[in-house]
Amino acid sequence: MGDDDIVDLANKLYSLQWPWRMDYLVILLDVFRWQEPMIRSPDWVRFDAGLGSGTCDVIGRAGDAERIEVAVTTLFPDDAEGWAGIDDAFARMSSTLIAAIGEPTARIDGEFPEIRWGGVENTLRLTNLAVMVHLDLVTNEWLAEFDVAH
Repeated sequence: MGDDDIVDLANKLYSLQWPWRMDYLVILLDVFRWQEPMIRSPDWVRFDAGLGSGTCDVIGRAGDAERIEVAVTTLFPDDAEGWAGIDDAFARMSSTLIAAIGEPTARIDGEFPEIRWGGVENTLRLTNLAVMVHLDLVTNEWLAEFDVAH
């Protein structure tokens, strides 16, 4: 994604107001213009968010949505050249988002580095997954469980 696209997506995710229920996903289609679901189960729905099939997952539990995960790069090769490309994309997107929405509330180093912008109920996360970069909106409850587990 280009800089304008990543900022637009981040702003839409960060300001998203919806009931966080898996049965209200049609609201997301109106806001983001994603393609109709490709895979659908009660707690997992996969959309095409514009970078190809399976580039967006909405994942929940017991009917409550917990995460919206959007790929903001295509897959890079799982080799030194691909890792360098992903690192560059992550650095560019990080700088772009910080300039647009402000300093993050957390920076996480490690195998899968990420930066976070925490809100009252949800957190926006930009994550380097080694072969692609994701921009996610997650509930703070889910994130707390994730942090304890990792």
